[in-house]
Amino acid sequence: MKYLSNAQLKHLTQSPLGFELKQIFEEESIHTYFQPIVSLKTKKVFAVEALTRGPMNTPLFSPMNLFNFANEQNCLLSMDLMARRVAIKSFKQAVPTDKMTPHLFLNVSVSSILTQDHPSGLTLACLKEFDVDPQQVVIEITELQPVEDSTQFLMAIEYYRQMGFKVAIDDLGSGYNGLKLWSEVKPDYVKIDKHFVTEIDKQADKYRFMETILTLAKSLGTKVIAEGIETESELRILEKLGVDYVQGYLLKRPSPIIDSVLDYQWKDSLQVALIEEESIACLSEPLFSMPLTTRVNEMAEVFLHHPKRTCIPIVEKGQVLGMVWRRELMDLLASQFGRELHSRKQISKVMDRAPFIFEARTSLVEASREITRDASYGKGAFIVVKEGVYLGCGSFMALLEMMTDLKVRSAQYANPLSGLPGNVPIQQTLQMYLERKKFFTVIYVDVDHFKAYNDYYSFEQGDQVISVIAQVLKSSLNDTLGFIGHIGGDDFVVVLETLEYQSVCETILKKFAVVIAPFYAEEDRQQGGIFAEDREGNKRFFPMMTLSLGVLLVDTNLFKHTQRLASLATQAKKGAKRQGGNTYYLVDSRKLPPEP
Repeated sequence: MKYLSNAQLKHLTQSPLGFELKQIFEEESIHTYFQPIVSLKTKKVFAVEALTRGPMNTPLFSPMNLFNFANEQNCLLSMDLMARRVAIKSFKQAVPTDKMTPHLFLNVSVSSILTQDHPSGLTLACLKEFDVDPQQVVIEITELQPVEDSTQFLMAIEYYRQMGFKVAIDDLGSGYNGLKLWSEVKPDYVKIDKHFVTEIDKQADKYRFMETILTLAKSLGTKVIAEGIETESELRILEKLGVDYVQGYLLKRPSPIIDSVLDYQWKDSLQVALIEEESIACLSEPLFSMPLTTRVNEMAEVFLHHPKRTCIPIVEKGQVLGMVWRRELMDLLASQFGRELHSRKQISKVMDRAPFIFEARTSLVEASREITRDASYGKGAFIVVKEGVYLGCGSFMALLEMMTDLKVRSAQYANPLSGLPGNVPIQQTLQMYLERKKFFTVIYVDVDHFKAYNDYYSFEQGDQVISVIAQVLKSSLNDTLGFIGHIGGDDFVVVLETLEYQSVCETILKKFAVVIAPFYAEEDRQQGGIFAEDREGNKRFFPMMTLSLGVLLVDTNLFKHTQRLASLATQAKKGAKRQGGNTYYLVDSRKLPPEP
């Protein structure tokens, strides 16, 4: 599709950067990354926002540089239209239609809508070309420019609505139009600028702003999307406030692939599983309690006889009723007329009726998060119950030390590039699967021609490839139960709790083929690879990276330990590499003799 006239193309050749922009238009060499928008009600991906990137390793890779320079060269509208077309095309290729059908948020600038040359019906034509339902699409209007001709603008918005699109306002609070634009457009969605989300858990004015926006949105029937969530504390506050949707690096970074697996999991988890004794019960000490009939002066005597006790729970028939804190009680009695006023009172008059109480099976992670969200953690202790019956007390300091140990252990065994479990957990997992005595599948994942790419482009680029492969593997499992580990370098392993491996392998290969292309320059994509030095120092041609998947079907009755299993998985990988990459090779252990 031609986006610029010959005169415009000729004008761009007057500068090196202009010539690069000319090539982008001629080759349609921009790329689309997708960032999920997540429903806080369902905790699932509701939509994806299409984000445009220029050619990798060029000054125009950044969307800000790309669109600003296009504007300087008087071809912003053409860039906007090309970005829209490429986004729709990429969306159709990337969306896993059998698993999810998310909405697509398309960015459209105010200036593009108000341009007289804006071609009518182009977006609808692109959707028809790539078989995307207009009702899946949300036109996201940026409000960074002032709307001077509101009549023309509102007519354009109404035209989009008549075609079946929904409308969103982007970055509310950061631009010129703000509430005026909201009241006139009456959008289906409004996206709150990152400024009002960052540290909303710490800044009361941002909390009140969000509260006000949500009240207004509810009265107008508009759904609110909070952008830029980067911390769990921010997410918790937004959940508490009742925000409809969220988007940000905490949940998932922009990626060329679309999948339903988020980087953030609401269910508490660590990279190494919390074993049973690492629940909150492991920190509980069976300390004595006092009944509700205890008087204040009697409790003071108990503290005097037990100088190391900082607190005493109040328990009746196994049920926890409260907690008495040494410091608070002593401060009360030491105050003017304190003993005269309070010493004969029942302890219920001065006890803490809302101490932290955890069920014994509560994970350390969950307990830690609950405590750190409350300012009262400074009191230093919590109560543990088992099925509602008093079990004992634990200290916050002990919990903090235990959590630190767990995080150190988790980080120790995780690969820093991919964040996936490394060799120790991989071996432990394989041994665990063998001991279950059930059939399972091991997939050895190896990247073809990775070293040549790494040497030719850069180690930084190579690291990005490794990170993307980890994303591909995570998203390819979908609902399939299994485990993903990073052996090291460009070698990964996937373990499936089933012998049904074909669909997983095909999904991995398909997704990798989509995401790897943007890592190559346009020239290298056109020729299908790069000319680089091999291990002997000879320059030769290396095709674009592919994956070789060695598949081993495991009959646990045939294995005594993981060594033979690893050897057969390596054989399967070599078989896949012999076939030329971008394929998988099967070794079925059921057809082999048992281990001697």
